[in-house]
Amino acid sequence: MESRVNYALVGVFVLALSAAAIAVLLWLAAGGPRHSYTRYLVLMSESVWALPPDAAVRYNGVKVGHVTAISLDPQNPQEVRIVLDIIDGTPIKTDTHATLQMQGITGIAFISLTGGSKGAPQLTRKPGEPYPVIPSAPSLLQRLDVILTEVGGSLTTVSKRLGILLSDRNMKHLSSAITNLDTLSGRLAANSSRIGDTLTQFNATLRDIRRSTSKLPGLIDNMNHSVSKLPTLVDKLDHSTQRFNSAADKVGSAALSVQRAMPQLDSALQQLGDAANTYRRLGEQLQHDPSALLYGPTPRKPGPGE
Repeated sequence: MESRVNYALVGVFVLALSAAAIAVLLWLAAGGPRHSYTRYLVLMSESVWALPPDAAVRYNGVKVGHVTAISLDPQNPQEVRIVLDIIDGTPIKTDTHATLQMQGITGIAFISLTGGSKGAPQLTRKPGEPYPVIPSAPSLLQRLDVILTEVGGSLTTVSKRLGILLSDRNMKHLSSAITNLDTLSGRLAANSSRIGDTLTQFNATLRDIRRSTSKLPGLIDNMNHSVSKLPTLVDKLDHSTQRFNSAADKVGSAALSVQRAMPQLDSALQQLGDAANTYRRLGEQLQHDPSALLYGPTPRKPGPGE
C-alpha cells in the first residue's frame, strides 16, 4: 500500500513538471514577457524581397521590435511602406536611420536601426502621418548595385573607346609612327658624335650664361645707384633749361634791337661811302694839282661846241 502512494506522488510530480515545461515553451513561443510597443513607419525605395513579414528590428544589433506589415505606397509605387512595432522606451531619435540588412548566410533580411545621437530630440509623429516616420538609408546591397552599375557603365565606355583606339585606321597610324621612331633612332645613332659635340657646346654656353648671370647683381646695384641720382640730374637739367630759355629770350631781344637799327645802319654806311668817295676824289685832285688846296679845284675845260 505504501509503494502505491509513492508511485502516485511521482506521477503527479511528473505531470506537474511536464505541464510547467509546456507552459514555459508556449510562453517562449508566444514571445516571452509581454511588452508595450510604439508603431513607426519606414519608407524604402529598394526591393525588400528577402524581408519576411515578421522580420526582426535591431537597434545597433539589439532586438527592439519586429515588422508588422509590408505594403506598397499607393501614392508612389516606387516606395515600400514598412510598419514596425518597437518596444516603448527605445531611443528612436530624429537622426535615427533604418537600413535593410542580410542576416548571415541564410539570406533572411531584417531592419537595422542606427544613429540616434545623445542630444537629438525624440522622433514624433508629424501632422497628417499615421505613425512617426523613420528615415531610411540605402542598404549595402543597393550601394553595391549602384557601384556595379556605374562600374559596368564605365567598362562599357572604356570598351568602346578601346575599340575606336584599336581600329584599323589607328593601327596603321601607330605602325607608321613606330616606323618613324625607328628611322629617327637610327639617325640619332648615326649622328651621336655630333649630338655629343652639340651638348658639349651647350654646356659651355650654359657656363658662360651662369658667369654672366653672376655679374647681374652688381649691374643691378649700379643701375639702382644711377637711378637714385636721376632725380638730381633731372632737377639740374630743368634748371639749365630755364637758364637756356632766359638766355634765348635775351638773344631774341638783342636780335630784335639789331633788326630795328638796321635801316639807320644802312643809311650811315651809305653816307660813309659817299664821304669816302668824296675824299678819294679830293685826294686824286690834290695829287694832280696841289694848288687846288689853296685856289680850289681847276674848272673843267669846255668841250668842243661849248
